[in-house]
Amino acid sequence: MFAVTLKDIANKLDDLECIMLVGTDGLPIEKVVRKETLNVELLVAEFTTILRSTAQTASEVEAGALDELILLTERVIVLLKAITAEYFLMIILSEGANIGRARFELKKAKYILEKEFV
Repeated sequence: MFAVTLKDIANKLDDLECIMLVGTDGLPIEKVVRKETLNVELLVAEFTTILRSTAQTASEVEAGALDELILLTERVIVLLKAITAEYFLMIILSEGANIGRARFELKKAKYILEKEFV
């Protein structure tokens, strides 16, 4: 189910470089890579630390549970979408990609995948 959902998203987003289902431990559960422009394993490991820190901060200031993070760099766009408190989707898009479309696809995937974690 995970692989099918990720491939479905990858097929809908032309500028997608990589999509992964990742645990907060930093280990990818499933991934689809279209372009290997970055070291995605290192990126996931580093962003997992940022994700945990941001989620803890949001909780401490009573802002609620972390739902989504967006990072824009010169070369890529990284979107992180929480599925549960322990699992999230991570998309890496090429510069100039349609962020709104990617966020929409992530939201749909969240509702499909969260049923698998119940």
